[in-house]
Amino acid sequence: MKLNSDEGGDSKNKIDVLSKIDELKVIANNHYLRENYDEAIKIAEEIMDIAEEAKLYSVVREEGEHIATLYKQAKSDHKFVAVREDFESLKEDYEKLLAQDKIADAHNLLQRFEKDYRKNMHLNSFKRVKDLFIEDEILWNEFHTRQLNLIRQLEPLEIQFNSYVNTNNLLLAGETLDKAKKLLEKLKDSNVLRKWEITQARFLELKKKYDLDEDVENDLKEVSNLTENYEFNKAKNILNTKIDLLHKSDFSDYSRKLEAKLKYVVDAESKYLKLEGDINELERNIKQNVSQNQFKEAINNINQIIKISRFIGKTNYLENYAKYIDILEEKIKINSKIEDTNYIVKKLNVQGMEALKSEDYIVSLEIYKRIVDLIKNINQ
Repeated sequence: MKLNSDEGGDSKNKIDVLSKIDELKVIANNHYLRENYDEAIKIAEEIMDIAEEAKLYSVVREEGEHIATLYKQAKSDHKFVAVREDFESLKEDYEKLLAQDKIADAHNLLQRFEKDYRKNMHLNSFKRVKDLFIEDEILWNEFHTRQLNLIRQLEPLEIQFNSYVNTNNLLLAGETLDKAKKLLEKLKDSNVLRKWEITQARFLELKKKYDLDEDVENDLKEVSNLTENYEFNKAKNILNTKIDLLHKSDFSDYSRKLEAKLKYVVDAESKYLKLEGDINELERNIKQNVSQNQFKEAINNINQIIKISRFIGKTNYLENYAKYIDILEEKIKINSKIEDTNYIVKKLNVQGMEALKSEDYIVSLEIYKRIVDLIKNINQ
């Protein structure tokens, strides 16, 4: 704005300038009240330009101070706005965490917020922020107390658990671990939780070995029973299945134990098959001996079969073999009787022939009648 230099004009111009400045101050004040500090500063700078041109240095100084105040206010207001906006977002997240029972996370969130702003802001000047800090302190103290109580309750359980594990009492160790789990569900301390995770993993590994050991022992007992009953295929199937399973795991010691048992079963089966072969050979000998009327040899063969059959558990036909022996012994008796009769008949026949030569027909006839009677009595 260009001002006239004459005296009358100066007076009028100053009035106009002051009037203009007053108008601008009203506008600037309105911006200030609406917290539009940037606009208020622009107006104040315009006032300074007008005042400086009019050589109203007191106004220039006043507006300069006012601008400095506005800058501070704007900067401060920006921080307050940022705090309010961040706090609203934080409070929403904080309440979500509390709803999920994540008290430690909620507390840490609030602590980070305080750390971010405490250097440049007095957060307690914000009532809602202050109230939330007070509420959090109460919640945190209660939470911390509960956590300490849980840790104290876990300590004796840990001692009991280790004692049971060291004495291989996995049943009571498992029961103790179950009690601890109920407490651990409420615990948030990551270090303690990690320690119990390791403890549980250790228990599960021991339990796995214990169950496997028991399972293997049961299989070995069943295999032994099957082997004693000469059910070799069933025994081998059980062992092969378990060995294949163990080969896929880290329990090679058990696998070697079962492989040794499998070798024993295979050896037992081999011996069994050999004895079965011996029985078959003896049965062929029986047929041959019977066909040659060598009944005593046949009975000896049968007795060997009975002995082997009893040894290998094939007792189904023992009764038949015993009856067969009775039959053969009867044949032996008959053969013996026939042999004795043949001997007597031969002697009588000689006597009869001599009687005929002597024409002693009566004696000869009696001798031949006796021979006939002897022959008839053979099968009686």
